[in-house]
Amino acid sequence: RQEYSAFVRIVPVRCLGSVNTIWVSDALNSGYDGIILMGCQKGEDYQCHFVKGSEMAHERMSKIGDTLEQLNLEKERVQTYEIAITDIHKVPKIINDMAETIDKIGMNPFKF
Repeated sequence: RQEYSAFVRIVPVRCLGSVNTIWVSDALNSGYDGIILMGCQKGEDYQCHFVKGSEMAHERMSKIGDTLEQLNLEKERVQTYEIAITDIHKVPKIINDMAETIDKIGMNPFKF
């Protein structure tokens, strides 16, 4: 069993390519402190069942900085990763690193 921060809520989606900036913006507006987006790793052994999910997500999330700026939030609150299925053991560290980042920058001001 993988161990990670107790303050994490995992929200599964069929494909990272289905996530858009509006969902991310809504989550942050409702008080989420940070968001980690994880999808299939592109490359030689690309395992995306939806063909270009990670590519679509990369394109969409390239604009997230503007959204965060409009919300007056730090860019570090949203991070995107591509993870190979063989690298699943790296996920707890990614989650715990994000928890440390949130601890440093503080809770989402929209919570209050």
